Amino acid sequence: MARMLMSSMVMVALFTAAPAPKSQPLTWKVTGSDVTFEMSSKDLRALRGGKEVFGLQSRKKGFLENLRPDPENPRDTSDYEAAESYTVLSVVGPWVSYEKSVGGFTGGAHPYAASTYVTDDVTKDRGEFSLLDVFPEKEVLKALKADGFVKQHIDDEKAFKDAKTVVALMESLNPGEDCVGFNSSGIESVNRSVAFHHVQGDKVAVRIAFSYDNESCRGNMFVVGVLLPIPASLKPALERARTRQEGFLMKDAKTVKAPSVNFEWEGAKAKKP
Repeated sequence: MARMLMSSMVMVALFTAAPAPKSQPLTWKVTGSDVTFEMSSKDLRALRGGKEVFGLQSRKKGFLENLRPDPENPRDTSDYEAAESYTVLSVVGPWVSYEKSVGGFTGGAHPYAASTYVTDDVTKDRGEFSLLDVFPEKEVLKALKADGFVKQHIDDEKAFKDAKTVVALMESLNPGEDCVGFNSSGIESVNRSVAFHHVQGDKVAVRIAFSYDNESCRGNMFVVGVLLPIPASLKPALERARTRQEGFLMKDAKTVKAPSVNFEWEGAKAKKP
């Protein structure tokens, strides 16, 4: 009896002392493609044929290379500072949407700062994505015209009403006191600075991030939400993202613990107190 008790106590001690298993990345394959995603609390990677075609942590190399001195154009970087961050917002099929923020000082008259949304199609070499290739332009135009924030920035009522394209609509708006970049980067924002927030009936809520109009208001970002009818070709991928079988929508980003990374660099002088 004593031997049996001792053996049980030893087994309990062994199980107690065993290290906790490392959490495994969440993986899923995008239906109808050769794309596989791996997501952990610190990274999101997309692989094709075992080769990474999208990643967060792997961006650190490029971030540091941009700060490396150029031998042919020496510069004093001792007082430079730089930061770059990426936060994943949604993953629908092969489309990854994330918020990108950059800031710091790398010479010139003043620091720099900017934040925006970006959607990458990981099946494309440069991640090219355009919202107007997915949704009919007339539907995007209609939704933007109905948005209260957009209507607050009408500069030309007739041009706004008559606009038949997103470009024409952006040209009918003004930056306003809040300095919205409708004219400076409006069409680029509508095309690619987007994320998919939630599904509402037969429509999907899309968030569009507009940047600032000029350097006097650098760092500002303005997010407009629109509801767009879901094209038949997009319904399966959106449903799989909505139910979190493959990817997730923006409303569930916190629940699934979507990763965020931050890179920072300081020159020798910047590090001094």
